[in-house]
Amino acid sequence: MDATLKGVIGLVGGPDVEARCAALLVLTQLKNDEDRVVDAVGTALTAKNVVVRDFAVGYFEHVRPRQGVDLLVPLLEADDEPLRHRIVSILATFGQAAVTAVKKRVKDAPRRRLNAIIDLCGRVRTAAALDLLFELIAGDDFDASRAACDVLIAAVPALDTRERTDLFDRADRLASTAKGHRTGLVGAAKLFGALGDSKARKRLFAMLDAAEQSAVVRTHALGALVNCLRGQTVGAKEIATLLPLLDESDEAGFVRPAIQLLEDQSLDRSYLAQLNRLAESPQPLVKRFAVHKLGAFESGSVVKTLIGYLTDDSYARRDEAAQSLKKLPAARAALMKEFLACDDERKAWTLSDVLLVHERDWKRDTLSALWAKLESALEKREDRLYSAYFQFLNALDPGDLAVRVRARAERLRKSKGYALSAKWLGLLKDSPAFDAETKFALAVAEIKAHPHARAGAVRRHDPALERLRELAHSAFPTAERLRKERTLAPEELFYVAFNCAEGRGEERALARELLEHLVAKCGRTKVGKAAKNKLQLMPAQ
Repeated sequence: MDATLKGVIGLVGGPDVEARCAALLVLTQLKNDEDRVVDAVGTALTAKNVVVRDFAVGYFEHVRPRQGVDLLVPLLEADDEPLRHRIVSILATFGQAAVTAVKKRVKDAPRRRLNAIIDLCGRVRTAAALDLLFELIAGDDFDASRAACDVLIAAVPALDTRERTDLFDRADRLASTAKGHRTGLVGAAKLFGALGDSKARKRLFAMLDAAEQSAVVRTHALGALVNCLRGQTVGAKEIATLLPLLDESDEAGFVRPAIQLLEDQSLDRSYLAQLNRLAESPQPLVKRFAVHKLGAFESGSVVKTLIGYLTDDSYARRDEAAQSLKKLPAARAALMKEFLACDDERKAWTLSDVLLVHERDWKRDTLSALWAKLESALEKREDRLYSAYFQFLNALDPGDLAVRVRARAERLRKSKGYALSAKWLGLLKDSPAFDAETKFALAVAEIKAHPHARAGAVRRHDPALERLRELAHSAFPTAERLRKERTLAPEELFYVAFNCAEGRGEERALARELLEHLVAKCGRTKVGKAAKNKLQLMPAQ
């Protein structure tokens, strides 16, 4: 057997590639870890032929001879990245022995070797491995510090309670001894953030308080605090440290995490001045935060400030002010006062939207004032300010509003204010209150409000005619009502008949009935004769 083994070992160093590979495979399967075997296979690790080398690596991967560490470590500098990762995986199985071997190779190590050593220590995580990683984190080599920190952060989810405690203590010692050293402080902050332990708050706030501290350290400390203090109460001194950060220009690094820490905290009235100042910030995120916090104070001055923001140029302030006012019962009366005095359409709609979230049981005097505002806005202004008041009153009591709208339209019709009458009735177009009677009244008001010609272009676009055509196809007695409508002049009846005559079915029947009425009533007049001529041109029924 010894002679056979000797022959196999001889083949490992021979010239034939296939024989070498076969010999290495045999030694691997035998799991022989004698020194002479390990030395022979170790020589194959440096073979120029990558296939031979891979079989040699496979031997150490499966057999794991105790002498293999020193033979494998030089391959941490291999050009082949997958090979380096494979060697790290094999060395990790040797534990502390591998860490001891690589520790001597850290100084002046090229980047490939250094990254492989860091990866190895991150997998082993013995006390010596952690010591080496923390030395690198505290060192001046920024890339090595970051890589060492990252391998520890990646391992955090798999750590048990004892290991997490040990890692926290090490990070705490690193933070206490860093003394302004950037890489050490950043590394400690990142580890605190990964661990998410609120006990780190003192160290992290100390990093924020230090005025001479670099922005990189402060942003990492702030990011770590977001993870460590999630769901925790922040003290007054800590709030005093965080609020000035909202004046920073770096939104991602300072502003956003500071707001995350502050947004769930209760701020008392002593912060009002700062919040009012922050509400004027050029940053939308800060404006929104400040206005949101102001909304927690139920005072007249705060409500007045929030109402003023409803027309602000900043969307963030407008939106957050509206949301805050919706949650303030004390703002209800002030909002209604502002609503009744409003002359801006956009603001009126915003106030209406906010008010409808509050209690809707308004006193009679307030409802009367709202109706008066609607009446004035609709009849005396050219814009659509009235629409906000109509929609508000409609949301309160649509049935009562429809009755009042019809009554107002009827009074205007009787006083020959046809255009305004039509404008009032038009408010009901998209509501259940727009029944056949209302539709007929609107059509009549529209006919009276505008002069009409018999040109085809007008026929196609006259809403009054469209309404009457719709009524003609319903059970509504359209022809009879038109004949009896005293406000319509013969010329206006002829206008309707002339345009409906070109239709079919019920429309043509309506036209015939109106033309016959005009012939009988106004036969000798110009309109009567025109009606007679048009009637003769119509096809027989």
